Amino acid sequence: MTGPLRLYAIQSAAAVRTSMADRANFLWQAGGMFVNDVFMLALWALFFAGFRSVGGWRLPDMALLYGLIMAIVGAAGVFLGGYRDLAASLLKGELDALLTQPRGLIFRLLTRESIASGWGDLVGGLIVLAAFADLGWRDLPLLAIGVAVGLAVYVSASVTFAAMAFWAAGARSFARDLTDFTILFSSNPPSIYHGAAKLVAFTLLPAGFVVVTPVGLIRHPSVAAFALSLGAAGLYTGLAAAAFHLGLRRYRRGQSPTLGGT
Repeated sequence: MTGPLRLYAIQSAAAVRTSMADRANFLWQAGGMFVNDVFMLALWALFFAGFRSVGGWRLPDMALLYGLIMAIVGAAGVFLGGYRDLAASLLKGELDALLTQPRGLIFRLLTRESIASGWGDLVGGLIVLAAFADLGWRDLPLLAIGVAVGLAVYVSASVTFAAMAFWAAGARSFARDLTDFTILFSSNPPSIYHGAAKLVAFTLLPAGFVVVTPVGLIRHPSVAAFALSLGAAGLYTGLAAAAFHLGLRRYRRGQSPTLGGT
């Protein structure tokens, strides 16, 4: 395992260095995302200044949720940035150059790019969690687990969406839309979702498992919450691996569409 992990770490580090090559562009993108995140948090602060709680959620709880989603999306962008346009990579035939290399195609595709704006999300998320989420030192292990679980579910869902490109050329934009909707669903207190919306948030768009479940684990740790978090991470990681490898077999047979195909 050390060989492949070392290779992925080297490739990810190379992608990060490439994203920082143009310092002005890097600072512009990272700084712009940081300012955007601060603005959105300020809106929530103003909201909770008028309404002390929503469905039992207070500003520190919202800061925890928002800080988690910022840190998760930021880490995904910085270290696994290929997830954002994975469907396009599949449709363009970029797999061809990787099929002759050792196993680990998913990670190779994910670490081919590092998104500069992800640093703004990552740094902003850590600041929000440290300053506004009402966390103590004893919460750090659970926070680390929550970020890891959310990252696994979020990236796995994105890979599953992108795997539709093995069957349909139109999946390029659709996969990104589903990923963006997952982020959108994740950025609101769970109490606003009911019925069908709540079902979607915990199945098709697993926003509930990206941040809501980790928030529950951190605020109210229990064996059940821990098992649910790890179970969700394992389930969506397995679904992503299954969808990708099923599509890969189709790709090897030359049955996948191209970017300009139907």
